Amino acid sequence: MKVIISKCMMFLLMFSICSMSVNGVPNTKEPVLEKLQAQQQHFRGEEHNPDYDHEAFLGQEAEEFDNLTQEESQRRLSVIVDKIDKNNDGYVTQEELKDWIKFTQTRYIMNDVHSQWDNHKNLENDKLSWAIYRKDTYGFMSDDEAKEAHKSDDSYTYAKMILRDKRRWAAADVDGDGLLSKEEFISFLHPEESVHMKDIVVYETMDDMDKDKDNKISMDEYIGNFFFYI
Repeated sequence: MKVIISKCMMFLLMFSICSMSVNGVPNTKEPVLEKLQAQQQHFRGEEHNPDYDHEAFLGQEAEEFDNLTQEESQRRLSVIVDKIDKNNDGYVTQEELKDWIKFTQTRYIMNDVHSQWDNHKNLENDKLSWAIYRKDTYGFMSDDEAKEAHKSDDSYTYAKMILRDKRRWAAADVDGDGLLSKEEFISFLHPEESVHMKDIVVYETMDDMDKDKDNKISMDEYIGNFFFYI
C-alpha cells in the first residue's frame, strides 16, 4: 500500500514533534556521562522522550530550532518539507519520507563519529587504541576493576559499559590489529549500521532483555521489553 501525505499534513506533524520538545539533558564534557546520557535519551524511565525524535529528525539544527520564534520555526520546517518532497508534487510519499529519515540518520551518525573521533588524541598511525579510548572515556576505572565491579552489581553501571565496549571493540576490529581505524570506529559507535556487527547487536539486545541473567529470554522478559519501547 502506498502511503501519501500532503505537504500541509506533513508540516503539521513535524511542527507538533518540534513543539513537544523541551530542553533536554544538560550538556557535559565528561565522556562517560555523555555515554550514559545517550543510553537514556530516547526513553526517560518508561516515558518517551520527544527531544530524541526532535534531534533525530532535525539533526544539528535541533538545538537551534529550540531558540527560534514560532514563526521562524514554521518557516524553516516548511523548507524541510519542500526538501522531503523531492518530486515537488505537493505530497510526501512513504519512500520520500524513508529517504529523508535515512539521510538524517546518516548525517547524525557521521557527525557523531567525527565529533567523538576528534576528542581522542595520541592516535597511532591514524588509528585509535583501546587503551587510549578507555582512558579518555573511563579513565578512573581499569579493565580488571570493571570485571570485579560487574560481578557485584547487576545494574547498568560504568563497569558494564566498559565490558560491553571492550566486546564491541573486538567485533569492530576487522583486521584484528587491536586498533580501530575511523571506518572501524563507525561500526563500534553504531554497530546497527554494519552487517558484520549483527551478532554483537543481537547479543547486546538479548543481554538487555535478560533481566534475571539466566541466559534465556522468557516470554515475560520479551513482552516487557517490547512494551517498554512503544
